[in-house]
Amino acid sequence: MNDNNRALIIVDVQPTFCEGGALGVDGGNAVAEKIADFVTENADEYSFIVTTQDWHIKPGKHFSDHPDFVDTWPPHGVVGTPEAELHEAIASLPIDASVKKGQYAAAYSGFEGTDDDGESLEQLLRDQEIDALDIVGIAESHCVKDTALDGVRLGWPVRVFSDLTVPVSEELGVEARREMDEAGIDQLPSREAFGFYSEPDDQPIPGDDAFTDDFDRDDFESDSDVRDGDFASTDDDFADTASYADADDYDAEDDDADFEDFRDSEDFGDFGDSESVKAPGANLAGAGSIYGDDAEPKLPELGLAGSMWGEASGADLDDFDIDFDIDGALAEADDIDFSDEVDEADFDFSDINLDNELK
Repeated sequence: MNDNNRALIIVDVQPTFCEGGALGVDGGNAVAEKIADFVTENADEYSFIVTTQDWHIKPGKHFSDHPDFVDTWPPHGVVGTPEAELHEAIASLPIDASVKKGQYAAAYSGFEGTDDDGESLEQLLRDQEIDALDIVGIAESHCVKDTALDGVRLGWPVRVFSDLTVPVSEELGVEARREMDEAGIDQLPSREAFGFYSEPDDQPIPGDDAFTDDFDRDDFESDSDVRDGDFASTDDDFADTASYADADDYDAEDDDADFEDFRDSEDFGDFGDSESVKAPGANLAGAGSIYGDDAEPKLPELGLAGSMWGEASGADLDDFDIDFDIDGALAEADDIDFSDEVDEADFDFSDINLDNELK
């Protein structure tokens, strides 16, 4: 149930203002159906539901044989005609009261009407101790607008549901919405009427102190959390190390000391074939090993700047256990004889006429 003692006023939803009626408004029948659906779903939000109707007998200059459709109109909502009755979609709703207006005057506002006992709309609302009004119906540019403005003038907070009303014309609708806005009338879609959005009381908002206080870094930075995450293709062997599992424990000096110990060990000679020491995201420049194009070790080409294998680590090529006889390989190359593969005839260019070639 809504916190307010709220009333719904359904203004002039009659066949005379819908398609096929004497003053039919485009979209009138659709609005009638939408209002019926809204009330069916939300009737328990209202303490009081009341309808208004144009109920003309002799409304004076309100009727004209030459209407200007601003202040004068062709006959409509005439008492005793089917057009003056409530729209069939509205008539079946749980209505608490019905107010009729305009018997002998124009009467655009529902607050100009009375019920069958002569009670005014204002008095009916006061009797029900209503403290807020929602207004829907036809037409937005005339009777809905005037009813809403009178509601505010009489002291009620008023809402008009923009999808449950329709103007005589879009131009007049724009002007009506401007007037209602200036009067402080809330204009909103009916879907936002009740509980459209509410912030859960126990849900912390990111950025608030409560959110940061509830976040425990230690709970996140466990070995299993790190290993299960996607850390730039980190190898499992590397992810298992304690220094990587907890970034807060990382110390560059310890890293250098670990490298010195490893470099002095017997296993360092197998570094070229080891997959377990690759740093995350390391780029081996497509070589697949530590050797460059000229068969000399090129540590900087490992692309590991900033890691413990970078140029600043102090690593020396003599520290690598590389069993490769470069001098012997060059000596073998000097002994190769290519004389049988070339003939003097290959260098005979006497048959070439240079003058003809240049012409």
